[in-house]
Amino acid sequence: MPRFTVLETSALFSNRVKYDYLFEMEMWLKGVERFFVLDHLPLSAFERSHASLKNFVEEVAVVRSGISHLALLTTHLLGEGKEDLASFLLFLDSQVSRASGGASVPQRRGSAETELALVVEKLDDFSKVLDELSRAPFLPLQTYLSLGRIVVGTLKSDPNLGVLFRENLRPVLDRESKQSLARVLAAVSDASQKSALAALFVELFKGLRWTERIRQTIESPATIKRALLVFSLIRAQATSLGEFIRKRLLPRFPEDTPVAAGLERLVFSVEMEMRKVMELELVDVALMKDPKLVYARMEDASGILKDLFQQSVIGLAETFSSDVDGRALFPEYRTKLDQSLRLRDDLWELLQAVQAFSRSADKKALKAMIDSLDAFRRGSMKHLMFKDWSLFDRFHSGFSRERSPRAFLPAAHQFEVFLKTLVREVSKRSVLSSHPFRGGRPRTGDGTEAALPPRYN
Repeated sequence: MPRFTVLETSALFSNRVKYDYLFEMEMWLKGVERFFVLDHLPLSAFERSHASLKNFVEEVAVVRSGISHLALLTTHLLGEGKEDLASFLLFLDSQVSRASGGASVPQRRGSAETELALVVEKLDDFSKVLDELSRAPFLPLQTYLSLGRIVVGTLKSDPNLGVLFRENLRPVLDRESKQSLARVLAAVSDASQKSALAALFVELFKGLRWTERIRQTIESPATIKRALLVFSLIRAQATSLGEFIRKRLLPRFPEDTPVAAGLERLVFSVEMEMRKVMELELVDVALMKDPKLVYARMEDASGILKDLFQQSVIGLAETFSSDVDGRALFPEYRTKLDQSLRLRDDLWELLQAVQAFSRSADKKALKAMIDSLDAFRRGSMKHLMFKDWSLFDRFHSGFSRERSPRAFLPAAHQFEVFLKTLVREVSKRSVLSSHPFRGGRPRTGDGTEAALPPRYN
């Protein structure tokens, strides 16, 4: 886990030099760096194993968009108060010199205005080069990785931008979150455990803030694919979190204790949800031309990550303190109960559409069933186990073929059996034990619907 310094204190910056600019610049710079690492790209298992055959032209276009935005942010800083900015840059130099123990640090050559003007010029130069490369017919893996070493290496060596690669700005928390987390940390008596837990909470909240930036970025079709840089950054952060918990936190607690179990669940959840996002939701998004389809994928992926970070913070807090209220931390937070209730209701509605098609087998009922299935895939499907996603995708592809409606009746029957099983198994979740299903009884099947074992409770 990265160390934290006084750079995290937002009070260091005047109202004219915005802390948010620096937090966002750090995010995009590190996002560019991670996007040049193959393990952090949104690729399927097949694409990853055959990366040497892949064309990385679209990935270069994503990086170009990020670099251009960095130039814009730097220009905004350049237009702010020069005196405050000059003081801030001198402060960065002193902090880096102190932290490096006297090691050589790049020295500034002029005024703050001159320094940032050079940064803008450097970013604009890279933007032009990347724009030309994004028009190439083919860009192989090795060229893409070499390009990354040049771009990232040059930005890291800059005396102004380099510090944002090395430091870790904390997200700004609201008063309620600070008070809730203070109660959690107060319940931990061991100082080393408290320090490690605090660092973990900071990273979880930072991931949540990055996810919020994603949701802002995807609102515009012109900037939507740039959000892929942040997804790669979160993927790298998730890997770091897993290693930190396994090496730093878990050894501090005895096995078979509630705390150890809670930390294990956290690691498992982060790994599984990141797989959903990076190996399914975002695969081929960089290649897509339909802005509506790109937005749907990005929105679903950011929603998964938002739920992940909120649930991780609340689950971790509740592991150490029973006084924490998840809705106080996140007023819009959907608990596991809320998610399970919505999932069960949506599965039931989809089942009704399938049964309606089975009764009439006409074009109108087929379209209604496909629309219901598509809405479920965009909505509640993310609350199912990852292994079930492919079955929904397979049924959707099958029903979308050009055939007569009656030709789909055997597949509709299989889909109906599958949905009945899911409704029953979701109802077995422990959080639904006091919420019996109120929907009508599904039509009786042929007895095959009990084939799947219980997995959801």
